[in-house]
Amino acid sequence: MLVYAIVVVVAPLIPLVTRGSYTRLLDVRWRFRSVLFAGLAIQVVLEYVTIPREHWHDLGFGLLVASYVLILAFAARNLVLRGMGIVLIGIACNALVITLNQGMPVKIPAEWSHKAWAQATVKHHPQQPDDKLRFLSDIIVLKGPFESAISFGDLILVVGLCDVAYHASRKYRSRGTPRPQGSRPIDLTRIESRGQPELDDRNERHEQQHECQRPLVLSDSRDERPVSGRR
Repeated sequence: MLVYAIVVVVAPLIPLVTRGSYTRLLDVRWRFRSVLFAGLAIQVVLEYVTIPREHWHDLGFGLLVASYVLILAFAARNLVLRGMGIVLIGIACNALVITLNQGMPVKIPAEWSHKAWAQATVKHHPQQPDDKLRFLSDIIVLKGPFESAISFGDLILVVGLCDVAYHASRKYRSRGTPRPQGSRPIDLTRIESRGQPELDDRNERHEQQHECQRPLVLSDSRDERPVSGRR
């Protein structure tokens, strides 16, 4: 849940820091929003509602996998937005580790082992030697005020959501948006080639006007003949 808290705090600051537009950010058309809300709701329930331990590996694990399936579906449906591909990769990394290990393995320092929140739950359990893909599990330990562990998938997710917030706050056309009907890309070479004949026509008209303004010299061949007298 620490990752979601970081995103909630940092992502809204992106338009302010980068001089983006909150209006454009709020006008983004999110698809499958209900699917996202359903997935997050399941995550919250698993975090704060106690499920009997004997049902962790059937009911609890089934709900956990279902929540990630819903969240992945939301991210995949919104891939037309810049940065959403990074978000999808981060979520997929966490979902893969959780599915293979029936929960997220967590690296817990010795001084945390006696704390209540460091005990095994439906979503997390202390790291075991036989866990798979341990390098993608929660191995990044944050001490101090946080006292939590996050994964590389969490870091990728945070970067991706910040990237989405940055691009969504700008006037960009998403990759999947069709070009407006009747609009064509501007071809500068055609403009230059079209302007050259117009320049040649103006030069030709200018030369014709100059010819018309020249003084006319009339020569009469009869005046140049010698005059002879009558016999």
